[in-house]
Amino acid sequence: MSAATLHSSPSLFLSQGVGVTLQPGQARTLRVPAAGQLRVTQGALWVTRRGRHPSHAPDDLYVAADAPLALCAGETVVIEPIHLAQASAAQVAPVAFHWQPAAGRCAGALRWLRERLQARAAPAHARA
Repeated sequence: MSAATLHSSPSLFLSQGVGVTLQPGQARTLRVPAAGQLRVTQGALWVTRRGRHPSHAPDDLYVAADAPLALCAGETVVIEPIHLAQASAAQVAPVAFHWQPAAGRCAGALRWLRERLQARAAPAHARA
């Protein structure tokens, strides 16, 4: 998914505990209001995430059913259904997921963990 798509797909508002289903071909932009967890319950999602800083390059992820995806407050992500790993690309099924905001100390722990993982993933010359 291109950076242009990040700005042009319709927005989807996240509500605690509410399930959402997207049909094949439906891409939606999520602007994450608070840290939390997106969990796919059926199908698979292609996720293009961009952090709070415009200089961050988009990062594409494949998220299968029962795999949680931690998101931080301020992130913008674009989600769309994608074929399951064992199916052909022509067999895209609807995808269902729900959103659960992190609470209190958990939100801080998620932020801390993400920052540490990003620091480890950064090239050595970028840290110098």
